[in-house]
This record gives sequence, C-alpha cells and structure tokens, in this order.
Amino acid sequence: MSVTTIGATDAAACYQNAVNQLSQDVDPCDAALGDRATSRADRKKTLVNRGVIYNRRGEYNEALADFNDAIDLDETIAEAYLNRGNTWFFAGRLDDAMADYEKALALDVSEPWAAWYNIGLIHDARNERDEAQEAYRKALDLNPDFYLAQQKVAPRE
Repeated sequence: MSVTTIGATDAAACYQNAVNQLSQDVDPCDAALGDRATSRADRKKTLVNRGVIYNRRGEYNEALADFNDAIDLDETIAEAYLNRGNTWFFAGRLDDAMADYEKALALDVSEPWAAWYNIGLIHDARNERDEAQEAYRKALDLNPDFYLAQQKVAPRE
C-alpha cells in the first residue's frame, strides 16, 4: 500500500510508480530522496513508496531498509509497518510479519482489510485454517468487495 504525496514533484511521481502494479522504476523516488527540498513528510512517504517498488522487484533488503528508515522518521506511519510486514512475509519470517500487520492495525492503517487478509495468509501458511478464515472474514467485513478475501473465504456450513 503506497502513501499519497501531493504536487508535481519527484515524490508524487514515486507515488504514481508505487500504485502502478507494473512499474519497477525507483528513479523518481531516488530523485525525491536526494533533493534537500523534499519535506520530511514527503521523505517518509517516499521511503514507503520506494519500499513498495523494491518489494515488487524482489529486492527485499532494500525494501526493508526503506521501511525501517520511514519508521525511524515517524514511528506512527502505519503503511510502513504494513509493507514491512509484506517484506517479512516474502522472506518467510511469519512472526515478524504478524507483528507488523498487528502494529499497522493498531495505528489505524488506511486499508485495514489488507492487513487482515495478510494475517489470514500467515494463518494459512501455518495450517491454522479456522484462524485464517476468521481473518479473511474480518477483511470482508471491512471491505465486502475485496476480491482476494472473497476467494479465500470458505462457504459456511
């Protein structure tokens, strides 16, 4: 989940690349982070957005570094925890991923259904079917149109 920045800047271009599922271009992110005029608020968001792109590219160490740097700037940036959780999940570090998803929820992440869905994936990976189904249902309670969770929810018997 990317974080919105405003204006026609490199930070805004980085955001656009983060939300474009096909983009792997971090150049605008690098430019924004290298620009001394980039505000602290845009800097932390740009770190998250570049981390999202790094995750997409499979560059997990770089993603992790960006999410950690964003959290160092603002320990309340929920999207950094959500996305760092994804990095941990991709690396097979399920306990760390779970902790970050729970932290994102505690900080009122903007799309909590994504965190609940990811929690469901962790429970699935651990063969905890009932807990996974509960998490997917929570995701659907928050966003009934969330297709990925719809596909995971087993019909109630």
